[in-house]
Amino acid sequence: MNCLRQVALFSPQHLSNEFDAGRIALYFILEIYAVNEGSRRLIGENELAACGCNLSETVLVALSGGADSTALLLSLHRLYQEGKIRGLFAAHLNHGIRGEAAARDQRWCMALCDRLSIPFATETVDVPAHAKANGQSLEQAARALRYDFLERARLSFGASVIATAHHRDDQAETVLINLIRGSGTSGLGGMKPRNGHIIRPMLHVSKQEILAFLSEAGETHCEDETNAENAAVRNRIRNQLMPMLETFNPSIAQSLAKTAELLAQDEAYLSRLADEAEEAMIAGDGFNRKALAQQPIPIASRIVRKRLLALIGRVGEADIRRVLDLAAARTGTVIELSDGRSAWTDAQLLYMGRYPDVSEYEVPFVIGGETVTPRGTLVCEFTDSWHIPKDGSEAFLDWNKLPKDLSVRSRREGDRFFPLGAPGERKLSDVLTDKKIAKEKRDLPLLCADSEVYYACGLTISEHAKVTPETREILHIICNRGTRD
Repeated sequence: MNCLRQVALFSPQHLSNEFDAGRIALYFILEIYAVNEGSRRLIGENELAACGCNLSETVLVALSGGADSTALLLSLHRLYQEGKIRGLFAAHLNHGIRGEAAARDQRWCMALCDRLSIPFATETVDVPAHAKANGQSLEQAARALRYDFLERARLSFGASVIATAHHRDDQAETVLINLIRGSGTSGLGGMKPRNGHIIRPMLHVSKQEILAFLSEAGETHCEDETNAENAAVRNRIRNQLMPMLETFNPSIAQSLAKTAELLAQDEAYLSRLADEAEEAMIAGDGFNRKALAQQPIPIASRIVRKRLLALIGRVGEADIRRVLDLAAARTGTVIELSDGRSAWTDAQLLYMGRYPDVSEYEVPFVIGGETVTPRGTLVCEFTDSWHIPKDGSEAFLDWNKLPKDLSVRSRREGDRFFPLGAPGERKLSDVLTDKKIAKEKRDLPLLCADSEVYYACGLTISEHAKVTPETREILHIICNRGTRD
């Protein structure tokens, strides 16, 4: 709490003696001196150091003209004048949403930077058109275009980092957004002080402190009227949820920000443990399946999340869970993930990436054991009973109707198939077409002898090998191809 606000808390009856009165007067004088001398600071060397910055940094400020970014620019300008940073620039993007109001903000930012002699870059884009063309919300499109512009401006100026004006209240809102959506310690840890070239030196500063800083400095700022609208989730949290939570805890923003800080520390520690475990289990392009399966879930899930983020750029908990289950699955299991990527296993390793394009393969069929192929594993045994399978991943065949030189292979031109219950034999390709099997999913492992198919794994068996009342030996096969949606 600053000294001027402290003075307001003292009523005359508190001044019980001359010493108290003198102390209050001294506080008042020091505060007036601090404001007049411009020594009140929102950020300093410690905050920059927390963002991984040093005296050699050149900083580009993302300047909207609002209170937050204006205070950030003024604070960094003071540090620049004191030689605490080597260079300072600013950039403003007109999103093309607010018409003349946005153009006014653009001109205001230009004038501010001109007054402070700060090199300035600006650009105007059409966010609504970009959102429509790319199937995005206005918020998504604005964010993508904004950060693209800022990165281009950074490179143009030769700046080492981009400073954004996210503050403590923003951090609290971010924690609530992630909590509502569902998140672990990574999301609930909120925004980091630094993420690549992006730094956030004001995460410890409250909105109230920012407004007080501008007021005492005699500086104005722009107002974005859309901040009062509640269409966006963040605005509803800021304008509706936070005021309600403040009735339970007036310092809710500070509490949430502190919680985020503690969870971020936990996340950093667990991530470091996961990195160490990952390094020990990497083998070529895969992971040691047994070692991954033995890791505690918090460590194993971080290993998988990191790899999927690198492959796909996004990741859901469902995919992480499926990959972890895969570590203990049968050899040869394949599952499909997002963006055309897959995860699969061999006897020792688990892989994530683009599944190998296996054009042709053929392996001998193992009786009473496992037949491992690039497209799945067939497990077979003899049985005395049978039932109608619920799907094509299970089959019962009359052993005595099968040739004894069976193999499991990929499809070939000219393969013939007599599907169970069909009126006759047809080309396998025609059967797949009739069953509406997508072309990219037609690489079914085939139990064959020469060109005749006796079992199309995942589909059905041949009429020639079906079990009848006269069958004496029944071969039971389970085909494990993973989840292929």
